[in-house]
Amino acid sequence: MNIPRQANEIAVKSKLEGQQLFKISKFKEVIKRTKPHKHDAYFELIYLSQGAGFHWIDTRKIQVTPPVVFFLSGQLHYWEMTAIPKGYVLLFREDFFDSLKNKNLLNLIQALEDTVDITLSPDDKLDFIFDEMEKEYKNPAGYSVELIQGYLQVALVKLLRHKEQLNVPAAHGNHLVYRKFQQFVRTANPVSNLKVNQAAEHLSITPQNLNAICRKIAGRSASELIAEQVVLEAKRYLLHADMNVGEIAFTLNFTDPSHFVKYFRKLTGETPQTFRAKHLQ
Repeated sequence: MNIPRQANEIAVKSKLEGQQLFKISKFKEVIKRTKPHKHDAYFELIYLSQGAGFHWIDTRKIQVTPPVVFFLSGQLHYWEMTAIPKGYVLLFREDFFDSLKNKNLLNLIQALEDTVDITLSPDDKLDFIFDEMEKEYKNPAGYSVELIQGYLQVALVKLLRHKEQLNVPAAHGNHLVYRKFQQFVRTANPVSNLKVNQAAEHLSITPQNLNAICRKIAGRSASELIAEQVVLEAKRYLLHADMNVGEIAFTLNFTDPSHFVKYFRKLTGETPQTFRAKHLQ
């Protein structure tokens, strides 16, 4: 069953125009609460050297304690700032690195994808790196792209130093297939209708191979990972949209609210109403 798009349904925004691959700009120096939204099809790296407040990322409310970096790859998020922030926002697509002969940057990004926030030490600020990137972006000259990629690689390495016992996986066959599967699942609409064989066909592999790759890398089957994404989408609406459970059920393309409630309870151990009340009390 389909229903009209709700006025308060979570928005998907794109700040990269057309085929634009990279953008850097200063973080808006204003105190305000932004609306919950997502950015699909590109990465977002946010560096804050000053400011205070909270950053909601999916179901987490994270206190902003500069210097801090947030790394997003399709999550829902919004800001509740209580002091004027200062910093930079980097947006870039994976295609931005296609001109590189090696895949070091993709390896570094892959290693960061499971970490959405990194608090830096006071002596490890990244102001100079981002200042130089912005200069090259605003006033491009010979080898500006290479310089920007170099500065970005330095920034990513500094961030990874803050991850304990890091083991950077190589960007080879299985990992690349798994990352493409993750991207496909995150952008499926509605994800509740997505079947494993559809994802496998999109990736040009068999469902059996897709399941084997998912189990090897994530320890769960492809169908289990799709179900996790359905639950994540449900939690986003429960926490960040002014919609009742029935409206959320139909938005996620469940046949009826009772089916949605049973599905959610089976995977989380609690009803949607209980989850919402517990987190928003």
